[in-house]
Amino acid sequence: MKKYIKIIVLFLGVISLTSCEDVINLEDSITVTSMLVVDGSVTNLSENQVIKLTKSQNYFNNSTIQPVLGASVTVTDSDGKIFQFKDLKGDGVYVWQPTAQVPVIGVVGKTYTLKISADGENYQAVSPLKRVPVIDSIAYQFDEARVNQRDDAKGKPKEGYDAQFYARDFEGIGDCYRIIAYKNGKALEMNNTVSIAYDAAIQKSSGAADGIVFTLPVRSSISPELYLEKDVIKVELRSITEGHYDFWSQARQEINNGGLFARPAANIPTNVVNTNANSTKKAAGWFGTSAVSISQTTVDAAKAQKGLR
Repeated sequence: MKKYIKIIVLFLGVISLTSCEDVINLEDSITVTSMLVVDGSVTNLSENQVIKLTKSQNYFNNSTIQPVLGASVTVTDSDGKIFQFKDLKGDGVYVWQPTAQVPVIGVVGKTYTLKISADGENYQAVSPLKRVPVIDSIAYQFDEARVNQRDDAKGKPKEGYDAQFYARDFEGIGDCYRIIAYKNGKALEMNNTVSIAYDAAIQKSSGAADGIVFTLPVRSSISPELYLEKDVIKVELRSITEGHYDFWSQARQEINNGGLFARPAANIPTNVVNTNANSTKKAAGWFGTSAVSISQTTVDAAKAQKGLR
């Protein structure tokens, strides 16, 4: 997640109209207080659950991101069961590992509370785990790459198989999702292709996309590039909270905010709060919870369809 989150610093200066000229070094002039950045979630999958803790740094600081070490990290479910996360490698990546007795943390309908004690501060985030629909199928057709699917420098295919996944949103306004596609085991997400959905559409609506099959922009988001024959396509449909949807939506806007018509930068929301009453230190990032639906297929030319819409 760290590639999606930046602490954006605005430097405003007033220079008087005199004959003197002063050189201002922005890197030296702009400093911000470092804050805790949380990147983590729990799911209903029987696999390692990871919460990564780092420190924010100045916008112009290009040094290596610093991990938060020696923290106490726990997740407690709404039944009071506590799951301890440990920094196994001393790199700020705190992990809970499944066992035969406790194979998963996440259960749909339960609420999870993350607690972090680090550097004398105490932080907390709360997130319910929402439902997720089953992925019915993955389909693909042979086609030429669209402009947004091409990148000669990265060797992306100029022609190949354009894929879509099919699933139906639950009835009831406000179900939110994140979609992650994998090509031969590698996630295809890039900075500007975070795929999220509100009900069955990309944008929030007043119910027009509720309870229907995911719309074409959502379905086709699993093809930021084309696939080739024998490529393995894997799709994860992850439930997220509406707050988490807003987080990704704002992060995506800030990532793509630029050019002549750029709008003023806005803060990316967080659900991590400092529970020390007298502290002024804040946190960034998001603690999420997801139920995950997974589907996978191998591209076979004989099974390619035509006229997918």
